Amino acid sequence: MRRAGVLLVVLSLMIGCNSLEREDQRTCTVLVLDPEGSAPTRSTLPDESLVSDINLFIYNSEGLLEERRFLSGRRLSVKDGTVQLKTSLLRGVPYDIFVAANIGYALPLLSRKDIESYRYHLAYPDEYTRGMPMSAHLDGYVNEGEAEVLLPLVRTMARIDVNIDRTKLDSDVTFQVTSVHVGNGPSSVRLFGDSRAESATQVFAGGFSLEGRQVQALNIDQAPGVSGSVSLYLPENLQGDLLTTDDERGKVFSEGQLGKVCSYLEIRGSYHSNSWHTRAGEPLVYRFYLGDGPGNFDVFRNTACKVTVHLEGTGLGEDGWRIDKDRLIPETRFSLHPAAYNECRSGDDFHLWCDVFPADVDFEIEPVAWDDDESVRRLYTFDIDPDGHGLTIHTWKGGSVMVYFKAGPPVNRDTLAIVVIDP
Repeated sequence: MRRAGVLLVVLSLMIGCNSLEREDQRTCTVLVLDPEGSAPTRSTLPDESLVSDINLFIYNSEGLLEERRFLSGRRLSVKDGTVQLKTSLLRGVPYDIFVAANIGYALPLLSRKDIESYRYHLAYPDEYTRGMPMSAHLDGYVNEGEAEVLLPLVRTMARIDVNIDRTKLDSDVTFQVTSVHVGNGPSSVRLFGDSRAESATQVFAGGFSLEGRQVQALNIDQAPGVSGSVSLYLPENLQGDLLTTDDERGKVFSEGQLGKVCSYLEIRGSYHSNSWHTRAGEPLVYRFYLGDGPGNFDVFRNTACKVTVHLEGTGLGEDGWRIDKDRLIPETRFSLHPAAYNECRSGDDFHLWCDVFPADVDFEIEPVAWDDDESVRRLYTFDIDPDGHGLTIHTWKGGSVMVYFKAGPPVNRDTLAIVVIDP
């Protein structure tokens, strides 16, 4: 008869990183469990080290449940930065050990098949009050008298660290971030095994988001022209290689289901240049899909991904879904020079003009009553400026000259100027 030995299952918290050819796109961090860390509330950044409850499952070689346990709060034994669970296993017998953390309740999973297919559902995108959902498992473990076995906990979510490089923006352009959002963030995740959203019903319409003061780091330089960073979170979403493009600008879907399940980031902000600007509450929007390279759409669990958004030139170099410019309005100018009321002496040449932007706007200049009043034509002649935005009045004798200026869309302004000759 085989003897049962007391086994100490020790769980440590680790974060790994899949090997990538491009090191700047995904970085690795090792975190140590902090049992004293306070639990965050909704709408705050999650505590990546928090463990508030544990589900333990042990299955025999037939996939049948041998032991199931749920521990939370003070029932969790923590020592030297690890969670400790004591259990008894027969020596020389293979077992499959599964652990799920931060689920919030006891999982009713009776067989290995049940636990392998189980999906944890989030109530909302930033549901991290009790900590991130995590998991660990060990297949075919045989107790040969060891005092303990180590199971590293793996977060089922990815962290996306975002910053902005403005070094190549034109000097007249300013872009201030007001919010950052995860688009198509999965609303559920398989605790054990690869996970992805299968349809639009398995993603949040509005994912994890940061707004206001939470994104101010993106508006403050840590290096010349390069901002600080903010972090966003989403469950694993392994959509794979879906496009053959070698250009990030081609990483879009014109139609179909794929664009509804692949995860992306959306950055909103206020924009101003000499040509265009946004109005309050109507931001410029930058969007881009996540993944390793132009054709890939994988978001791996337990990874920290660094994303730098490079803005160049006007910052408006694309049309379509990636840069949503629908709410931009043209920057316009319309000012009369030298003034609406003016005086000069007979025999003088007097110049009136409007400073107008955009320069190619439809523009009309009309000397009032010049065409149908002979007495007006006796006062002066005029020449229209080459750019069509002003005129030079050649005065002959005393009197009053009135000139009407009108700019069409998008300026839509008009004014009347008066020149009194020999006042």
